[in-house]
Amino acid sequence: MKKVLEVRGDQATAILSLLKCVATAEGTLELHEVHKATLHAFAEHLFHTEVDVDGLEGTLQGAGDAVADPDLRRDVMNMAGIIPFLEEADKEVRIDTFERLSEAFGFSRKFARELHKLCHGSVTEVSICQIRPLLLESGVKISTAPFKFLKSQLHLDGDRKMLARYEGYRDLPEGMFGRVMTEYYRDNEFPLPGTKGALFSNILMVHDMHHVLTGYPTTPLGETCVIAFADGMMDLDLGKSLIGYVAQFQVGLQFDKGLESWRNQFNPDRVIHAFERGGRATVNFEKYDFDFLPYLEQPLAEVRSKFGIDPEGAIVRGPDDLWCGDMGIVGMRKSPDMVEKKLSWFEKLLAGKNTESDLSS
Repeated sequence: MKKVLEVRGDQATAILSLLKCVATAEGTLELHEVHKATLHAFAEHLFHTEVDVDGLEGTLQGAGDAVADPDLRRDVMNMAGIIPFLEEADKEVRIDTFERLSEAFGFSRKFARELHKLCHGSVTEVSICQIRPLLLESGVKISTAPFKFLKSQLHLDGDRKMLARYEGYRDLPEGMFGRVMTEYYRDNEFPLPGTKGALFSNILMVHDMHHVLTGYPTTPLGETCVIAFADGMMDLDLGKSLIGYVAQFQVGLQFDKGLESWRNQFNPDRVIHAFERGGRATVNFEKYDFDFLPYLEQPLAEVRSKFGIDPEGAIVRGPDDLWCGDMGIVGMRKSPDMVEKKLSWFEKLLAGKNTESDLSS
């Protein structure tokens, strides 16, 4: 469990005051509603306390004494790093305050410099330092990822046994983990794992299981919640990835080239609750060698119970809720909140072969 989930009492109030300092640049900026809602979400889901956000006062002076534990300092920095990317205006000013908090905690300025770069579309450190945990999330080792990508482009990645197994899951009783997985692929119009040339289904099969286990759709909010849940559950630090996804889906700064950029998709209560749910999980299933196969013919509700996954907080709660969410399928969504950008050749390649209809054309 992350240290930040164990904080209570006066220390919780002190940390919330520090986070408010970042949101307001130590009182020089107005506390906007999205920041206020985020501070309330921190209070509820991290510290299990009620707080008068408007009444919080304090400065960054003495921050090192208020938060002495190195792991807790890291957790607080990751939460503070979300704050500058909750609205378009004054990102740089809030990152300057974030940098002063970092210095008070004894960290280098590198983290803050990378957040400044993120404001201008550069994700060098924020992205690269997260390659290993993100590959864990997708179930792909860094040594094999390029080969899997190439095999998919050549349609050499099919697995008949796997495809037959997933086709068989369609006949399982309603509510079984494997049956729900096939409904996830159906709702998103993704080909089943094992299908030749199905790049995303074959490489991201484990990630798709994480969506179903946690109950989050493939919407921008759902993707952010999956990462937040993983960050709360894993010993590895996924905090920079969470910051990146918030930036991509809230203010349109692209962090993951394989996903579209959006605005106004961050829901603080949902995302911070996802982090809490991950922290309360009793089984870490984010491992290369974790074997999901025995669980796929068990009821999903029972698997979640075995893994300590609280059903409260799931967005997809029953068969009437679509796994693609209410935006339609990935790659065919249209919304004024989407950020229209000219795609690179690599992004165009990633965008192709994404649905059943693409594969048959």
